[in-house]
Amino acid sequence: MVALDRSNKNTEVYKNYLRVLPFFKDLIYNNKSSISKYWAEEVSGFEYIFDYPPLIINDLRSHCYHITGESPYPYRSHHEFKSKQFSQKLNLLKSASLEIDKNLDLLISEPEILGGFGFKIEDKFVNKDTLKFFECMMALQKSNSINANNNEKESIICEIGGGWGGFAHCFCTIFPNTKYIITDLPNTLIFSYLFLSEAFPNKKVKLFNYESESTQDCDFLLIPNTEFDKYKGNIDGAINICSFQEMTSKQVSDYVENMHDMGAKFIYSLNRNLNKNNLALERPISDHISEKYTVEKIDIIKIPYTELNVSQIRTSKINLIKNIIKLIIGKKNNKRSLENNYQHLIGKL
Repeated sequence: MVALDRSNKNTEVYKNYLRVLPFFKDLIYNNKSSISKYWAEEVSGFEYIFDYPPLIINDLRSHCYHITGESPYPYRSHHEFKSKQFSQKLNLLKSASLEIDKNLDLLISEPEILGGFGFKIEDKFVNKDTLKFFECMMALQKSNSINANNNEKESIICEIGGGWGGFAHCFCTIFPNTKYIITDLPNTLIFSYLFLSEAFPNKKVKLFNYESESTQDCDFLLIPNTEFDKYKGNIDGAINICSFQEMTSKQVSDYVENMHDMGAKFIYSLNRNLNKNNLALERPISDHISEKYTVEKIDIIKIPYTELNVSQIRTSKINLIKNIIKLIIGKKNNKRSLENNYQHLIGKL
């Protein structure tokens, strides 16, 4: 990785930060945007983003752990011995990918920008986010929701809860003609705004209502969740990775209905189908998606994306059988624990 002066005030990302900072401050503080109690506690941990020095902005990726939990520390050289697990998991995913289409490579490296990190495996930076996004792209391809063999196709994709912009980067690297919408908490949108602007310097990233009203004059349109009902455009497909599971049932149903009304031909979800730690999600996510779409579960590998130890494949099967037996004999009076596993779900019209 090329060394850089992280205190430099003249980098493009820092100049971009200073330019859009007033937009985000107005959006969050003056407009009194409301967020859940859960996320109010989470975002309080990174409010310093609105008073960043260059030293932090130029190393933005290192601070995305607030969003996905991934930080540079586990990937430093003194942890190199752990890279074997990543290699094994990557090989397992690649084997599954070959079964989907032997001619496709859907693995996108962690970009070496803004402090990007990971173990160097086969000339690519690989971390848990990298593997997760790879698995998501495989699920989309396997379900025929996308066709990476026709990657010049123009489409408009909406990601609900885009985090720091990592999956958007993967998707738009494979599909360069995609117009990409992210709707998220305004407190986190600034991460994806800065990251995507740096990752795609030749593309336009704009904030809804402050810089643009549609995707006609930009490549990435970032819409605060509080403003999403004001967006009037159409979309071709919708994506949610690990945030439906944190919402209320009404919020999930509202998003599914909005995606349907905006013309989305598919909606993809990687979430815990029924989060045992979120009682406000009263029904499985698959039930909510089935309100407007025909739902299919897509199997990729037999361990969740959170698990690196490939030897857990056999253990996961045993635990599933145990949970089913407990459910049958009444030791668990509901299916919340049984459905607490991550599932790739595709809803299609």
